[in-house]
Amino acid sequence: MKGRGKSIRGKALSALSAMLCLALPANAAGLPRVMSLNVCTDQLAMTLAAPGQIVSISDLASDPGLSFMYRQAAAYPKNRGLAEEVFLARPDVVVTGTYTLHNTTDLLKHLGFHVEEFAYAQTLDTIPGEIRRMGRILHREAKAEAVATDFETGLNAIKASVCGPAPTAIAYGQNGISQGAGTLADSVMRAAGLRNLAAELGYAGMTPFPLELLIEHRPDIVILPEQLSTAPSLADLTLKDPALRALKGTRFGHFVPEGAWSCGGPFVLEAVKALAKVRQEISPCPSSGAPTQ
Repeated sequence: MKGRGKSIRGKALSALSAMLCLALPANAAGLPRVMSLNVCTDQLAMTLAAPGQIVSISDLASDPGLSFMYRQAAAYPKNRGLAEEVFLARPDVVVTGTYTLHNTTDLLKHLGFHVEEFAYAQTLDTIPGEIRRMGRILHREAKAEAVATDFETGLNAIKASVCGPAPTAIAYGQNGISQGAGTLADSVMRAAGLRNLAAELGYAGMTPFPLELLIEHRPDIVILPEQLSTAPSLADLTLKDPALRALKGTRFGHFVPEGAWSCGGPFVLEAVKALAKVRQEISPCPSSGAPTQ
């Protein structure tokens, strides 16, 4: 009887396995099943993975302030970045960031999971390589090459269109936080033909920038973040200061699409395009027949 019971259970498991295989899309067969624990790797995986290849993505992927692909994220199961979730899901590979979830990452490696860590992209030049790397991890090299090449082509076209004197700009966020030298935002501004005021004044990374300096130097463009909520917040008071709004000739706006420069990915090109458009409006290139200075 025991042997018969084992046989019945074995047949049931085999049937269940067969059903699960049939449920997978044909183009996901044989590809590694991936689980992403980081909002940046979420978006790279969503861009490149075949249908059915992604086990789950982080819950931050649904946050429009952090994820440019928050709408696409609605189609995928979510995780909270817990080792227990990975252990139960048993993906073939886990992708995450080098700057978060250190305890989880170390534990998963100790348990024998294949973990791939991605550093946060600080410059536009690093993005094509990260796209191609994710393509290799997912065994989607052809797709990754096409996406990376399109990104490089688009970026080079924008850089080639830059002409004339560069307007000054600053990304000015809640509590007066600016994006100085060595940030992805700084790289985007420079590619769009703008001078980053914070970087030029010696500020690096994400750092507080004195309102007095901003008023003194009168940048041409102040890039504001989208409001995080409709509730009143002390963090937003700096952005509403009357002295800031009294600057004549300065353009204020949310010019960069939400989430477009929060992570390194092909969508960062949308941030470059948006700022290049504003730059052209402020300092247009001379027409072909007009004399240049």
